[in-house]
Amino acid sequence: MRGMGPKIPGGALILGLAGLIPFLWGVLVVQTGQFAFVADPRVAVLAYGLMIFCFMAGSLWGFAARAEWETGYFLAVAPVIFFIAFVALGMPVNFVLILGFLALLPLDWLFQKFGHTPRWWLKLRIGLTAVVVACLIAIVRT
Repeated sequence: MRGMGPKIPGGALILGLAGLIPFLWGVLVVQTGQFAFVADPRVAVLAYGLMIFCFMAGSLWGFAARAEWETGYFLAVAPVIFFIAFVALGMPVNFVLILGFLALLPLDWLFQKFGHTPRWWLKLRIGLTAVVVACLIAIVRT
């Protein structure tokens, strides 16, 4: 078990996995047409995705503040600013969200490299991001 890396705290893991439920629900509804309780599940999932995307970028702000890392403040808000700019230029929200979640990973890595995150942070983020991106692709491809 040595090569497994730092253990993700139970609370972080449970809440992270619970945060995937709306994404997985969206895939289920779009793929099967069942369990829809909103008019357009794609819009609901994209709205939720945007909220989570902003939350994840905001988490980096907290790490930057704790470390008093000036560059980190910019890096934490840059993904959201670029999201707004790309959508304003007419790029589809789903595509920009996929790019946004993928773009957060190198920032997570950078913050971890400089010791500004918990040691388990990237381990959790990679798995969650993989599921989120797969779900965002799945809800658009149908």
